[in-house]
Amino acid sequence: MPDQLIKAMAADGRIRVVAAITTDLVEEARRRHQTSPTATAALGKALTGGLLLSSSLLKDRGTLTVRIIGKGPLGGILVDAKADGAIRGYVAHPDVHVPPTEHGTFEVGGAVGRDGTLSVTLDTGSGTPFSGTVELLSGELSDDFTHYMATSQQTPSAISLGFFMGRDGHVEAAGGLMVQLMPDAGDEIAWRLEQAIRELPGLTELIRSNQSLDQILETALQGFAIEVLERSDAPRFECQCSEDRVMRAIASLGPTEIQSIIDEDGKAEVRCHFCNEEYHLSRKQLEDLLAS
Repeated sequence: MPDQLIKAMAADGRIRVVAAITTDLVEEARRRHQTSPTATAALGKALTGGLLLSSSLLKDRGTLTVRIIGKGPLGGILVDAKADGAIRGYVAHPDVHVPPTEHGTFEVGGAVGRDGTLSVTLDTGSGTPFSGTVELLSGELSDDFTHYMATSQQTPSAISLGFFMGRDGHVEAAGGLMVQLMPDAGDEIAWRLEQAIRELPGLTELIRSNQSLDQILETALQGFAIEVLERSDAPRFECQCSEDRVMRAIASLGPTEIQSIIDEDGKAEVRCHFCNEEYHLSRKQLEDLLAS
């Protein structure tokens, strides 16, 4: 199933839903950063959670940044999402691997660490960015993103993040579901929604069974009439780095520092943290930059 995202409403607008399949996106992140299985699971869930939040909180423009800082061996995760579905991110220690649980699932909570914070910064480009920070509840990230939405955004939400890696080390399934209860929902709608979510099969298994997002929504919101508002195949791992941006960054160092790089190394090598792309600038490029 190709990566896609759906925004929908249910119960005459009293329930809001965002669902996404992010398998290709997460696999691209794994390939670029050469992450261990546990680090891939953690980064994949962070990317998917960031995508769900950006799709809900951003309108036509802007950026949402997620910072997850725990005391576990991963050392932290940073995700940067745009309103158009482009998202990028990295984990501080991509080679960290924690043995799976007795059930064979990845120990994301142990790798992230249960003591720490999840911070979200919203920059719509129209004023001062808004930031909110909550303490990590488990480090497994589904609960932590849910906690953020309830605490900082004051929106009761249920967020589920799925991930599965095949024996060959490639990502076979990734995705997320966010169900939100609107203020005018009422007790009956809230109770019915709670029952539906409680009976929901594991999201990972639904994605692995090749169910479409429409089928996943029908399963998650059984008994409710669903109205799809938007479909998008825009979710993708995409970085804004380029050689031109690297040149501008080096230019900002000033003539003295650039001359020092030329004298000491005769070249410059710059690696983007977000996408792991490496840029090589020759002596001539540095000299031309200095001359300009």
